[in-house]
Amino acid sequence: MFLTEKELKDTFWKSYNNKGRAVKWQFECPVREGNTDLMTLEKYQENWQINAFEFKLTDIKKVLLQAEGNLPYCNKSWIVIPEEKKDVVLNRYMNYLNEKKYIGVIGVQAGGRYTIIFQPKFKQDMTFSQKILNMCMAEV
Repeated sequence: MFLTEKELKDTFWKSYNNKGRAVKWQFECPVREGNTDLMTLEKYQENWQINAFEFKLTDIKKVLLQAEGNLPYCNKSWIVIPEEKKDVVLNRYMNYLNEKKYIGVIGVQAGGRYTIIFQPKFKQDMTFSQKILNMCMAEV
């Protein structure tokens, strides 16, 4: 059980990027009003992809709307929630996720282990903002 979103975010990030899968990343990335909690640049199966992540402990409806707001700026948009919220997503929001296609769901356990609850499709087209380009091009 997580007490704060920061604890959820830190626990997930330590496990998710423990082997350096994200080449570049930025927390609180200002690509939209209100910022995206985390944006990553990753190479997966010889293709580059930009992922957006939103973290929430309880308000699933709000986090889904935030993830939808990230869709223009990424290939996949993820919500990251405590594992115990899995049934809420599966019982209430599957139609929404199937309709949106590019929003995925990750559940995190207190020890850091995470599972993909819903796998999103890969979106080919996206809008590049100066912030995303800066993140991708840092140190080049």
